[in-house]
Amino acid sequence: MIIGKKTYSVLISLAVLAVLFVTIGFVEKREVGYRIDDISVEIENRFENFFVDERDVLALIMENEGDSILGDHFGRVNLKEIEQRIESHSFVKDAEVYRDLKGHLVVKAYQSKPIARLVANNGKHAYISEEGNVLPVSSKYTARVVVLTGEYMNKMTKAESIEEEEYYQALYDLVNHVNADRFWKMQIAEINVDKKGKIVMYAQVGKQRLELGRAENIADKFKRLKIFFKEIMPTKGWNAYDRVNVEFKDQIICE
Repeated sequence: MIIGKKTYSVLISLAVLAVLFVTIGFVEKREVGYRIDDISVEIENRFENFFVDERDVLALIMENEGDSILGDHFGRVNLKEIEQRIESHSFVKDAEVYRDLKGHLVVKAYQSKPIARLVANNGKHAYISEEGNVLPVSSKYTARVVVLTGEYMNKMTKAESIEEEEYYQALYDLVNHVNADRFWKMQIAEINVDKKGKIVMYAQVGKQRLELGRAENIADKFKRLKIFFKEIMPTKGWNAYDRVNVEFKDQIICE
């Protein structure tokens, strides 16, 4: 019997589909058959932050899973859900969960980087992260970052993100300006913000009040402050002035 070309093509297609179904079924069965025999936790720490440790991550993995997921079939474990649990930690900005070739559950957690610490008059503390989120403090570790104090922090420490108010973004930009400049990062110890948003900074060395006004025209104000530190202070002495004001355009007021 001679098989036509059309019939032959149909038979070939059916054979390919059959092979695919068998292969998929085999992979699914094999995936379900693998059991979790170990959990490997890797915490990315290039910023030398220690807000999250292996115990914290394991506690989040075991949440709602009883005492352990060790011994469970991989095919029955929702890896995406585990990622979401780990990312629910305040200091975890991203997480990856997958199975390696040895049958281990591999967890990679990436920590948030604090760029400033908020200290409110009412005693509440918080951090601003690199992404602009407001994070709680931790009993495990204290980051060495610039400190924001003053009455305005009573409000800002209650926020979840700098996106909630325009002036939060302005203060975030101010902190980034300080951190981006090696000179200012070494000089500025504290940034005080009053209830109207006016800023007074205090340096690591010297007793001067560095008055900026509100967080506006930051680059120009810091340019004038640098003139004070590099040209005026060396000739007059570190403690010759108690107050330096650059709030107003094109002025450096020293008292």
